[in-house]
Amino acid sequence: MNTLIIVLRLLHILSGAFWVGSIVLAVLFLEPTAKAFGATGERFLAHALFRMRLLPILVVAATVAIGSGAALYWIVSGGLRVEWISTPTGLGFTAGALAAVAAYAIALIVLKPQFDRLATVLNDPPAGEVGRSSPPTESDLDEPRVRRWSLIEVSLLLFAIAAMATARYLR
Repeated sequence: MNTLIIVLRLLHILSGAFWVGSIVLAVLFLEPTAKAFGATGERFLAHALFRMRLLPILVVAATVAIGSGAALYWIVSGGLRVEWISTPTGLGFTAGALAAVAAYAIALIVLKPQFDRLATVLNDPPAGEVGRSSPPTESDLDEPRVRRWSLIEVSLLLFAIAAMATARYLR
């Protein structure tokens, strides 16, 4: 059992660190920079997400983090025993887990149309080139709704890290 917990913790922490770090970097630094560069910045983001395969790698990392975390939660809680879940430690881990799952859902449901739109940017020639299917438009990255949900996602992930990092010390 000790080996299983060590493997699950490594998977959970390493994939979670990659997931959260990448999302924080993208939302707080890369998206605003891409917005400042207009269509060129949008093409940069699309290239990073799709040609460099960052988006599917992030989905795998998030899924591994949540899956290994769920397995750890099951083991540590003794099969979801309410007695453990209702302790300060259990509540800390539960709050962190719910925040991470909510962030995952935001990315897969609410922000997915933005990712789908960015995927089409790679198929369109750059602005001004012959064959461009549509005139260049202002990037959707500055759309207030997308930005708001991205910041909510970052906040949830940072809360999840803080809750899980401190949960075992809550008394």
